[in-house]
Amino acid sequence: MATSTEETPKLWSFEKIKEIVGIKRSQDNLIGMLFLIPNLVVFGSFMLIPVLFAFYISFTEWSILGTPSWVGLDNYVSIFTPLPWENNWAAFRTPDANLWWWAVKNTLVYSIGTVPLSVFGGLGAALLFDKGIRAKKAFRAIYFMPVMLSGAASAIIWRWVFSGSGILNYFLEPVGLAYNWVGSTDTALFGVMTIAVWAGIGFNMIFYLAGLQNVPDELYEAARLDGANAWQRFRWVTWPNLNNITFFVLVLAIIKSFQVFAYAYVFSENGGPYYATTTIVVLIYKRAFEEGQMGVASAMSVCLFFMIFAFTYYQYRMRDDGGEVEY
Repeated sequence: MATSTEETPKLWSFEKIKEIVGIKRSQDNLIGMLFLIPNLVVFGSFMLIPVLFAFYISFTEWSILGTPSWVGLDNYVSIFTPLPWENNWAAFRTPDANLWWWAVKNTLVYSIGTVPLSVFGGLGAALLFDKGIRAKKAFRAIYFMPVMLSGAASAIIWRWVFSGSGILNYFLEPVGLAYNWVGSTDTALFGVMTIAVWAGIGFNMIFYLAGLQNVPDELYEAARLDGANAWQRFRWVTWPNLNNITFFVLVLAIIKSFQVFAYAYVFSENGGPYYATTTIVVLIYKRAFEEGQMGVASAMSVCLFFMIFAFTYYQYRMRDDGGEVEY
């Protein structure tokens, strides 16, 4: 039987196409830049240019309408004056002394209270659902469900729970413990923190689950053969292999905590009561869109940017150089 000697034609490679079109090897970088242009245009139009414009506006007095007038550092001086230690730290005790420092204090309290709980809560949930428990997929979906809700929707739900006539007081009233959790300056911020932890645990759980699934089973088996108990396996096998995940989750959680807005603004009606839930971003919104002080709001935004940058940079510097785990 005769066999065909014809060879199957090869598909044209990218190099062959470039040769036909006439693109020289030295022009490859130019082609790469052409592909980047659409992304650079979008990034510049919606990210870089607004940031630079906000930095410029921070040195001006402007109310959106009209032409900005240059005021130099006056906006920054008005934000920071008086400094907290000048009045025996009164700015951290009452919003009447300096609303900027009061908002900074609220934001720091919020960050310190929510970041550890959401990060380690997410780790605990991931460790639980990584095991062979019943209906673990359903539990994963339940824990992740708050992440799919918008911040405003979550705040409304929890406001209904914590309000004076809410579901929580329905159970506390018969025992005489009913309380207006939303309307009190002592508890309003903690209500906002509850929302953040509730949503943050499910968000961080997904990252930790992905990290746990990448830990080789051989390491656990070797640890068992060496007589390691559950805590020792977690301490010397699981935790080191989650180093990169923990770093990423921690940085993301801190950035999100400094940018909290919807939870605080919606939960307690415009950052109240008596500025109890006024965070930095809520204060920026008030100055910009309620009072029309775009220059002052932009100056606050610049300060917030450098605060987030400083915290993130510090974490990168403090991170161990040997972040990768060698097997």
